[in-house]
Amino acid sequence: MEQAEFVVDFPTLGDLGDAWITRHCRVPDGFTRGRAFQMADWQFWCHANRYRIRRDASFVPPELVGPDKPPVLNQAFFYQQTLVVAPQKTGKGPFSASQVAFEAAGPSVFGGWAAGGEVYSCADNGCPCGWEDAPDRYVYLEGEPMGMRHPSPLIQITANSAEQADNIYKPLRAMINLGPLRHLLAVREGFIRILGLSDQDDLDRIDVVTSSARSRLGNPISDAEQDEAGLYTKSNKMVDVADTQARGAAGMGGRTHLTTNAWDPSENSYAQMIFEAQEPDVFIFYRDPDKALRGEDGRPLDYKKVADRRRIHEYAYEGSWWVNLDSIEALARKLMKRDPEQAERFFGNRLVAGHGKWLEDGQWEAKAAPGRTLAKRAPVTGGFDGSNNDDYTGIRLELLPDLFQFTPTYGPDERKTLWNPAEWGGQIPRGEVMVAWREIAKRFDLIRVYLDPFLYDSEIDSLAAEFGDDVFVKWATNRPVPMHAALERLKVDLDNDDSDFTHDGDEEVRTHMRNARIRPTTVDKTSGVKRYVIGKPFGEDHRKIDYAMSSVLAHEAAMDALASGWKPKKSSKVRVWR
Repeated sequence: MEQAEFVVDFPTLGDLGDAWITRHCRVPDGFTRGRAFQMADWQFWCHANRYRIRRDASFVPPELVGPDKPPVLNQAFFYQQTLVVAPQKTGKGPFSASQVAFEAAGPSVFGGWAAGGEVYSCADNGCPCGWEDAPDRYVYLEGEPMGMRHPSPLIQITANSAEQADNIYKPLRAMINLGPLRHLLAVREGFIRILGLSDQDDLDRIDVVTSSARSRLGNPISDAEQDEAGLYTKSNKMVDVADTQARGAAGMGGRTHLTTNAWDPSENSYAQMIFEAQEPDVFIFYRDPDKALRGEDGRPLDYKKVADRRRIHEYAYEGSWWVNLDSIEALARKLMKRDPEQAERFFGNRLVAGHGKWLEDGQWEAKAAPGRTLAKRAPVTGGFDGSNNDDYTGIRLELLPDLFQFTPTYGPDERKTLWNPAEWGGQIPRGEVMVAWREIAKRFDLIRVYLDPFLYDSEIDSLAAEFGDDVFVKWATNRPVPMHAALERLKVDLDNDDSDFTHDGDEEVRTHMRNARIRPTTVDKTSGVKRYVIGKPFGEDHRKIDYAMSSVLAHEAAMDALASGWKPKKSSKVRVWR
């Protein structure tokens, strides 16, 4: 990569921040543990742009702030959001940890323009390290933007899980314990206290927010570090988390910052949304091998070829001197055997769709027909895939004879019949599920419902006794032959332009359809047909497929009902249910 990419010819707090971080942060692990943390060139480039100052930025001294002169916080910066896309092991976690430390206790807020010769003072900002008297003290140049400490920082480290959040939180704790940061930040039970600004634990702090730990979501915040935003989807509710944090930051004059591996473009993740929007106030750092590298034939490099893969790794990891490319090659080679697309995303920094997808991109979406209205007591079939405390649980219905599939609702607030255990204290609310089924049975004319009995035998028996065992039918999804046939039937109807099948376009169901991956089972000895079932992507348990299974069962029930000779009843009254 040409060095010209990293020429900083704009006003920024980046030089001050670089010097402050080197002075206060420590390498969290490895052979250089405890040494001064120094950003790689690409990290400094991201840092400099993150703290780029608008040339027309004005400064209101703290003592003059009031109704007529509000403080200038995020509006002093050129970018309101940053997105860093880089492969695994490039050091995104420690880099983000250094940014959190700077936001919490460093001169991360625009403090006016320097006349030249001013010295940043740690002593004036609660730190006794004596930097202002050291030989390496930071002296401002004429016209350079100056920095000051945020008066009331409230920072959230965000990830899909606590384990993921540790990518940032763990190196940050080490940085605090190994150096001068311990005078500014204190590790408490479950959060980090920012010292020197107030004496209350509920103020000036660094918290972790995950899909299952969202209690502080909605607070006004000064900064959010959103790790692995390529895994934030509408299905796992993390898009809502990220959007909520963006609003909370905007209300406090703060900003949000994303880091991620290359994402699966079939998932429509939060990182993908930000990347594709290409807003002018969002800084994006992404080394795209397909744009920068070409083979002798002028085509993009082939990741399956060892020589091409090496060139891609050299480009994607350039500047991360601590990365051993031979080790990366060994990891990539192993992953290529079971999930080559994931290997390209994780190590090749390429935006490629997942391996072994059941449905092609756009295949499910092509049959969407939202906005349909349904008659009271409309004849429907149903599908149900249940779980207990890990996977999701969902009910899908399909209108007969129209073959319009939809997610029903229940209760006074018309809640969708899709349950995520994280929203119910970690357990699927079985009572809610049963209430929903009984309400559905009153609202619609249930013709046939296929239910996977795993973990739900007793509940299905109860429904069958109440409404008929010819209506509520156990249909085990772990049978390779009928499961393969049901999957193929829906897939064929999605491809067939003459098929009447349509659906409501439910976004959560769409995500589960996109997540579904083919899992080969058996080969028919007579026909040679290679049977399969569907499963989650390997190693990505958070990417659920339960609503896809419910949809497959609902359609199978519909087609079986039609095949058995079901005919619609004639009625002179039609009442509309929305």
